[in-house]
Amino acid sequence: MIESISSRRTPPGEPNPQDRFYGWLIVGACFCLTLTLGETFWTFGVFFKPLQQEFGWSRALVSSIFTAFLLGYAISVIASGRLIDRYNPKPVLLVSALLMVSGLCLCSVGATINHFRVCLFTVGLGSGATWAVPNATVQRWFYGKKEAGLALGIVTSGVGAGALVFAPLINFLIQSYGWRITFLTLGILFGSVVVMATFVLRSVPRDLTATGRGTAGMGLQAGGEVPAANRWYASWAFAAILFVSVVGMFSFQIVSTHMVPHATDVGVSPAAAAAALGFMGGFSILGRVLSGLFSARLGWHRLLSLAYFGLSASMVCLLLLREIWMLHVFAFSYGVFHGVRISAQVGVLPEIFGMLSLGELIGVTAAAGQLISAFSPYAVGAIFDATGSYSLAFLLTVLLLAAGGVVAGFVKRIAARTHS
Repeated sequence: MIESISSRRTPPGEPNPQDRFYGWLIVGACFCLTLTLGETFWTFGVFFKPLQQEFGWSRALVSSIFTAFLLGYAISVIASGRLIDRYNPKPVLLVSALLMVSGLCLCSVGATINHFRVCLFTVGLGSGATWAVPNATVQRWFYGKKEAGLALGIVTSGVGAGALVFAPLINFLIQSYGWRITFLTLGILFGSVVVMATFVLRSVPRDLTATGRGTAGMGLQAGGEVPAANRWYASWAFAAILFVSVVGMFSFQIVSTHMVPHATDVGVSPAAAAAALGFMGGFSILGRVLSGLFSARLGWHRLLSLAYFGLSASMVCLLLLREIWMLHVFAFSYGVFHGVRISAQVGVLPEIFGMLSLGELIGVTAAAGQLISAFSPYAVGAIFDATGSYSLAFLLTVLLLAAGGVVAGFVKRIAARTHS
């Protein structure tokens, strides 16, 4: 009765206050989902040397395990992105939880390189939904609202929070109980988190959907943006976004896989290196939240460009790493700009292409970045095995990130000229 009265008093076309309140519960659930990515994406480097020491594999061979994860993730994020545009998110996430639990738990009994590749591929198949579903869902709930940037920043910060928590925790568990028990523990934990978040998520109410399907919902025309329906994949603006996404993921895969081994090579302790990896994820929270606060003033495309130039400068610190204080500078700088990049990479999509196919856009751009950059950890490991140094790989990354900054700065002009 109370709900019907509240609904009756809500003016036509205006969102129900109860739905507005529930939107923040959605933010909390989506934050928990992206929290799991803080482990799967940020902390494989903590497992790197324990696996290498256990089995005597080369760095290129160990890196191929993470490559298998990235391939599975790329498939998953496209599929889940398409599904979230059409169906309820709950069954998608339940399947995701099952795949993540089984893959991580089976890693605990691994004995061969192919066993780990299959298990991490399975984890990747489950992980894609924990990115595409929460980011598409929260942007639809808050589309056109002044809190939209902040809501997106909070959700994407879950990845950074996960890295901050899980990197030192995983290192502690490995040192105390071994990497096998650690994999088993993570599998059970992550399955529980995803299932509990699933109980909170629900589809966007019709009144909120209606307010988000104005001119912007179908692809903004007045601002020069690209119509979303059936044309975004053939535009130069989309090609530019793909390039930027690939460069960003290329950099991140190198850092998340090889930063800890590189730091220990120059004399940093494993515990300090793992902590720096976690701090980097924690600092990214600051970048994600700040980007959400400043997005309305600067625009997501400008923030994206700023992030890439900042990441390029940060990689110089890693290239020149000699002392632990330099590692701390890198962790802070890369973490903040990485956080800005992640939020801006998602936020720029409705800014340029509209809201209609947002889930699919998130999935395709994320998957393209993952697929093309999936072999970067292996390639960098091979370069190290051949040269005994990460210098060449890190220098190339500096240049690619700078190029990404240039392209991101012009992406909105590219969209306007293409469809003017």
